[in-house]
Amino acid sequence: IPVFLLDRNVDPAAAKPGEDFVTVIVSDFVQQGKRAAWAMAQATGGNATIIELEGTTGSSPAIDRKKGFDETITQCPGLQVVVSQSADFTRADGQEVTETLLQSHPDATAVYAHNDEMALGAIAAIRAAGKVPGQDIKVVSIDGSRDALTAVDAGDLYTSVESNPRF
Repeated sequence: IPVFLLDRNVDPAAAKPGEDFVTVIVSDFVQQGKRAAWAMAQATGGNATIIELEGTTGSSPAIDRKKGFDETITQCPGLQVVVSQSADFTRADGQEVTETLLQSHPDATAVYAHNDEMALGAIAAIRAAGKVPGQDIKVVSIDGSRDALTAVDAGDLYTSVESNPRF
């Protein structure tokens, strides 16, 4: 049975292309992280105290989106990630983790979420903390989901990066 990997890569030591699977079809997750960093710089004027919501620990999107973001913000000395924690790519965890992190980092001015679901959870947490998403705290995410685009239109989410419109 031919196996195609979609939206996740695997450790090449564990599985070999052409042998264990046919191919991998993914977006350039590192590039998405870079684009999110540039959007964050634009949204914040290059100065932000950032809470980062990571995807599922060990997943290729979480690893590469973090890598791209971290590499790029080194070019923007006013951007600083003060805390980074997994919210497992879910809205509920995004809200719960953001609520906790906002209590320990009340000076946060931005949230970078590795996907839209976590960003939407973060927006709910920002509101619950009595702050205005998009004004008091800028939010940037990745995936281009319908709900995220609605949040962009409402001004709650600055942007949602997507590098493959056909995905």
